[in-house]
Amino acid sequence: MESKITLDTKDWQLIEALQRDARSGYAELGRMVRLSAPAVAERVKRLEEAGVISGYRATIDPRQLGFAISAMVRGRCDGAACARIGSMVEDIPEVLDCRRLAGEDSALLHVVAMSVTHLEAVIDRLLKLGISTITMIVLQTPHEHRPLTRAMWNVAHELSR
Repeated sequence: MESKITLDTKDWQLIEALQRDARSGYAELGRMVRLSAPAVAERVKRLEEAGVISGYRATIDPRQLGFAISAMVRGRCDGAACARIGSMVEDIPEVLDCRRLAGEDSALLHVVAMSVTHLEAVIDRLLKLGISTITMIVLQTPHEHRPLTRAMWNVAHELSR
């Protein structure tokens, strides 16, 4: 899918800087990309309006809050349930991410739990919803929150031609 907005080097520098630290102020960003704070504010606003920047958030480490187990749960469901997978797991707060899939599995869920017993209870809730599961415990996440960069876009753009 082609981007609906044309991005120049300064736009990409801002995107990359905001992915590293979304709390950077316009003056600080301006120093990084050699633009005035008002010019940065205008570019960021344009990127937000175009949907390139879709939001800002704090990244929380679940382990620091006692959620020692991180798991990826492959889910399978039948028929109309697959189309509703997101709403079906909405009331399970331990499901941090839900992706509906095409292929052998219907969904991939990122689940956190405080213990194996807690994880078992979450899986039991999924089973009661009619979702069959295969659970994998995450040992490491070396590339979590990997930023999108201009270099990556350039390579992907060339490969997709």
